[in-house]
Amino acid sequence: MIAIGLMSGTSLDGVDASLVKIEDEKFSLIKFVTLPYSNEFKNRIMRNLCDETAKLSEICSLNFELGDKFVEAIDLLLKGTNYNYSAIDFIASHGQTIWHNPHQKKDLVPSTMQIGEPAIIANRTGIKTISNFRTADIAVGGEGAPLVPMSEYMLFRNDEKNIILQNIGGVSNLTYLKKGGTIDSVVAFDCGPGNIMIDYFTNKYFDMPYDQDGEIALRGNVIKEIFNELIKDEFVLKVPPKSTGREQYSRFYMEEIAYKYRFSEYRKEDIIATITEFTVYGICYNYLNYIKDFDEVIVSGGGSHNKYIIKRMKETLQKNVFTQEDIGFNSDAKEAIAFVVLGYLTIKGKTGNVCSATGAKKGAILGCITPAKESDLKG
Repeated sequence: MIAIGLMSGTSLDGVDASLVKIEDEKFSLIKFVTLPYSNEFKNRIMRNLCDETAKLSEICSLNFELGDKFVEAIDLLLKGTNYNYSAIDFIASHGQTIWHNPHQKKDLVPSTMQIGEPAIIANRTGIKTISNFRTADIAVGGEGAPLVPMSEYMLFRNDEKNIILQNIGGVSNLTYLKKGGTIDSVVAFDCGPGNIMIDYFTNKYFDMPYDQDGEIALRGNVIKEIFNELIKDEFVLKVPPKSTGREQYSRFYMEEIAYKYRFSEYRKEDIIATITEFTVYGICYNYLNYIKDFDEVIVSGGGSHNKYIIKRMKETLQKNVFTQEDIGFNSDAKEAIAFVVLGYLTIKGKTGNVCSATGAKKGAILGCITPAKESDLKG
């Protein structure tokens, strides 16, 4: 079986696409690409992730536009391979989260919304498409996140070591695999900001999309008075299970803290170092307070390339900290592969959520299937 996984995350870098071979429930990466978003398109998405600037008409249009972007990513992925649309058994698309509200808030019920219209993907390609993975978990009382733990359990479980798998995308999130543990022993939750704040202020002050390899942070010094305020962050300190996204760390929030703590009065390298140190703190705080017994950490996502982050995690934890590249895996492809795993479980009629991670009352078959042809409706 050959499948494609699609992911557009909180970093808004673009569409991640993985081509994956599935054999005997083993998943091997054939090819990975990222289709980058233009600054204009990224900004249109970003302003619709915030209550103060979102427009219903634009969200409606972006839903279909993203569907076309995902097809463009598929075409880029298949280019130069021996695979075409007819060779692909299914597509698993996470979509782009527009809003994630896993808890009751006054008159707002727990809910989540991802856009990137699956009907566009299925009908442009002729390939069955699975999407909307988070909603079923929320329907059974979970937070709809994190969903990656099921794939991580299937791919990385170990009988000899307690392992933390740390993803650092826009938001940082961990999966804890106890040695010899079962799926019911998996612990997973979001830690706090990952690259989301680093990218924003790097773009604002240096006109760069991100701090490549953490070079700017490495040139700076942590501003203690700002750092000491940032680490009071309620989400970082919150007891798991917990999940978040740009609704928590929005552009509005970031501009608010920049004004409140007078970022304009400091060296910009020091601001980036301070923000990056806050990301490290959020990760390590959650390990030391809510995990405690672990042997090694394996880091993936864009933040795994940030040398400042990896250096400070090693110094803080005094444990083995590896990147997925160190152990022979593609760090950037991790989440796109994860949704292939979840899509596979969906079409096999198997549950994909991990109740201990999301807080769901029971297991759920995740995702909505959009058929592309009549044969998709059989069996």
